[in-house]
Amino acid sequence: MFDFLWPLFGRMHPLLVHLPIGILVFGILLCFLPKKENHDFLPTIRLAFLLGGVAALVAGLSGFLQYQFEGFAWEDVQIHLVGGISTALGSFWLYVQAKKSDRLDTKIKVSALGLGLVMTVTGHLGGTLTHGENYFTEVLPADFQSLLGAEIEPEKGPQLPEENWENAELYAEVIQPILNKNCKSCHNPRNKKGELDLSNLANLLKGGEDGLVLTAGDAEHSALFARLILPKEDEKHMPPSEKPQPSKEEIALIESWIKTGAKENQTLAEAGIPRKLIERFILKNQTPFYPITQMQPISADSLADLKSSGFFAEAVESGSGLLKITCTNFPEFQDKDWEKLAPVKRRLAYLDLGGTQMTDVLLDSLAGLPNLTVLKLNSTAISGNSLEKLAQLPNLKLLYLNKTQVSLSQIQALKASKSLQKVFAFDTPASTELPNAGNLNFPFLFEAGNYSLPKLPTDTIVY
Repeated sequence: MFDFLWPLFGRMHPLLVHLPIGILVFGILLCFLPKKENHDFLPTIRLAFLLGGVAALVAGLSGFLQYQFEGFAWEDVQIHLVGGISTALGSFWLYVQAKKSDRLDTKIKVSALGLGLVMTVTGHLGGTLTHGENYFTEVLPADFQSLLGAEIEPEKGPQLPEENWENAELYAEVIQPILNKNCKSCHNPRNKKGELDLSNLANLLKGGEDGLVLTAGDAEHSALFARLILPKEDEKHMPPSEKPQPSKEEIALIESWIKTGAKENQTLAEAGIPRKLIERFILKNQTPFYPITQMQPISADSLADLKSSGFFAEAVESGSGLLKITCTNFPEFQDKDWEKLAPVKRRLAYLDLGGTQMTDVLLDSLAGLPNLTVLKLNSTAISGNSLEKLAQLPNLKLLYLNKTQVSLSQIQALKASKSLQKVFAFDTPASTELPNAGNLNFPFLFEAGNYSLPKLPTDTIVY
């Protein structure tokens, strides 16, 4: 009949633990307040350590019962438990020492400081158990958290693969990550605000102190969704207004999940979730366009030298050591001017020599650029006789040959390239030959122009 008393006493631990803390802090402070040779506080100090020890013992017993009945893991509570026992024993030991002495000597004061340290560590561990490891630090700015040594690894929310995203499970891979990101800090096994735990579906279905929070098929009458769409100033709005808020897509996904039955095993496709609703959560398989290198960004002086020589020069991307060089303002560039670029040839990733006076002679030098990714040779005098040399470039992706004299057979010599993605040859002999060349297969996209649109009847109407 009275079996509930022990679990009830265990749950009183968070209340009881503050009593010994207050008494012992009072006793420790009294050890340092009296002036030298004044020991009037000694009887009060003895009483404080005696009462503090008794209170710590009672709080420790209730804590042990809470551990027994609330399902805490031993590895989580063991240090806190040892700290609580040490606090109680230390209090009794200090009482005995103060009882034996008629003065506040250094030994008592040092012991009091030690007890204060043990009590502080024990209290911190207890707070961690009930409120989580980041209870104090999570409200601080990220910079302050890092300064205090806190590991900032916030929940990331849903992260779906780009391929076959529709086969992802709606609850496990979308809804639970959304709850982890926006709700779990307050509603978890250790910190069940409102007696609500949203860390897994089983506990979510149990609801909290106000009853069930989920009615499958009815989002409007499910508190899990209804509280999300309340005005932020409403006291029932969740998450609290001072906390980060879920995105409109996340709220819509929770609504869709509830409306489709709040099932545990249901894919996005089965729930009819459109891609636009989860687009922001899809991890794109992005391959860097330019090569990844360990080169440091080029110095400002070197960039200034290139610009003074007539080139336009800048990094291809912020912080990159690779360069973009164009001759937009240097049309008189000739083969001999290549020497001006020789010092940065390994940095060249984007090179535009269009409209210059370069010839086929320069192709030998261009073929030795290890990081060249984009090469523009538009409106130059190259004949194309040595064009196959460019197939040696390991990172060349885009090649522009518009308004040059390259032929279709010379373009075909580029088939040996393992990196080319597109070749442009508008207004060239190659573009003229292409319509009569039959079926040609290139490992890259070949753009030669000569596009024509079919005539429409309206084209002949005279207005």
